[in-house]
Amino acid sequence: MDCGKEGAGEGNIRKKRGSCHGDTGFDMKAVAFAPGHITGFFEICTDDNNEVVGSRGAGVCISLGSYACAERTDTSLTIHGNVGKGEVTRKALQMITGKGVSVMLKNELPVSQGFSVSASSSLAATLSAAVVLGIPERKALEATHAAELGERTGLGDAVASFTGGMEIRKQPGIEGEIEKVPSRKRLLIAVVDREIRTRDILSSDAAIERINEVGRECLDTFMRNKSVEHLLDVSLDFSLRSGLADERMRRVLMEARRIGRISLCMLGRSLFAIYSREMKKFFSRYEHYECVIDNEGARVLATLFP
Repeated sequence: MDCGKEGAGEGNIRKKRGSCHGDTGFDMKAVAFAPGHITGFFEICTDDNNEVVGSRGAGVCISLGSYACAERTDTSLTIHGNVGKGEVTRKALQMITGKGVSVMLKNELPVSQGFSVSASSSLAATLSAAVVLGIPERKALEATHAAELGERTGLGDAVASFTGGMEIRKQPGIEGEIEKVPSRKRLLIAVVDREIRTRDILSSDAAIERINEVGRECLDTFMRNKSVEHLLDVSLDFSLRSGLADERMRRVLMEARRIGRISLCMLGRSLFAIYSREMKKFFSRYEHYECVIDNEGARVLATLFP
């Protein structure tokens, strides 16, 4: 399917720092952070050009995410930390460098639960590596987006994590149109059931067709009221009508909806909700976390010299 390329263009995703650090020549280290991202609703957009492949929809970046520390080495690429298999991170790093680099990663959230950990860990890793290798930071976003597409782990998460805030992806891809709505809303997230893989959910043509139909309607609805509260309302509607919420998740959502605004994290068996004491008590039966919306997006935190 060819989705909404009109309006896409150079510079819609802002350049956040200088385009290139230059080859440092020092045995320096760099530390970067990339926020986790929760998609509220989405529409899948395909194309022969990876730069415009992605998704339209909306979601929030959160203050929990991935930290990475990179340094140059004389050996091959090495990745350490709680990264699981780390296929996306390794592939993204291989895209930006043929040089030796060692990256230590710390992920604050579980994988395969709709928190975009594959995107945040890869983006943090490639951003920190870009600094020590003296290459443009923009390459980190491009590599992470391409690696996510290649491994079928995400569509718009890299762009969202790079941007920050509550983001509205009006046109897909790294050259797409994205609107950032700043917020410091306090949120709760909870893991309810076992992990699922994005590629497993998006393997059915019928499922994709249904997701896209509902996703388009949800984006039109959300644009009339671009608030976090409305995002959760539209997201809940999307999760139910698209079929992405299974029977157990539907029961949990309906029970929690009596307390406050809540929805399903896409794509996972996890929930996100606006913070309240009552909702926190409800979430206490699950593995849960507190966070706020992160407005800065992926960034380099520090450069350390010997």
